[in-house]
Amino acid sequence: MTGFPAQALVLSASLLVLLTNLPAHADPFFVGVFGRTYKVDPRYPASEPQSLKPREAMEALPSDIAKGPGFRPSHEQVLAEVEERIWIVSNQLEDELETMVASRKWRHTGGDAKGIEQEITGSLAIGASQARSPTLQALYDRHRALNLLVQELRRSMDLPVRTPEAEFSRPKLSPEIEASYRSLNFDPLEAYYSFRRVKAAFRSGEIALLSRVVHYPLTVTAKAKRTIRNRDQLVAAKDTVMDPRIKEIVAQSTFETVFVRDKGMMLGQGEIWITHGNTGFGLGAITLE
Repeated sequence: MTGFPAQALVLSASLLVLLTNLPAHADPFFVGVFGRTYKVDPRYPASEPQSLKPREAMEALPSDIAKGPGFRPSHEQVLAEVEERIWIVSNQLEDELETMVASRKWRHTGGDAKGIEQEITGSLAIGASQARSPTLQALYDRHRALNLLVQELRRSMDLPVRTPEAEFSRPKLSPEIEASYRSLNFDPLEAYYSFRRVKAAFRSGEIALLSRVVHYPLTVTAKAKRTIRNRDQLVAAKDTVMDPRIKEIVAQSTFETVFVRDKGMMLGQGEIWITHGNTGFGLGAITLE
């Protein structure tokens, strides 16, 4: 399974630097998230007079982020909701940025990719890319807003601010769950983070993001059994792999209730397996019968 790319780490780091440059004495305000309301009280040192105010940055949050799930979620569930959204938009942003960098490098033969990327991210930080690349700007703005929100959520829960490469907050696993993974020589934290990435990838509905969490060969059993050996074959099988029933099973699964054995983690009644290999955990099998 592909790890978190270095380019994304650079981008996340630049966003964190930008967020720390938001004005210091902004007035507190309230944000609805997944059916709950949270007070946002940013405490960032002001070093850039033209930086967006936190309330302005938050305007780029997804329009449906306040929608409740039909029950009162815990603070941990709200945090998980936001972190899944960050994982999705981080990878969407990375793909879009990579395309833009390649395009500019092609137009300016011999251009330095790193320099081009810095130029683009600098434009995004001040909103200068809106006219030239509104899609990229919208992704950047949404990512910045979600990062600001997740920092505030963690602060309200007395959790440490995560490092850019962590992706998801460290869970509080019971001794029984940890023991069930360690008895199979699995790292329970590695398993948890992989589980969360698979959930986020299915939630996105994008085969490009699902390809980041797949273990090849991926076995897909529907009317017939087939083996998917690469990304192109995965894209060709999108309608089967992204079947609504499979997506629903993944969405309803929780790490605390998945069945684990030497093969890996089983979701549902065996419709999805997150298998373990030399590169860690990844989506390894899907069954539609």
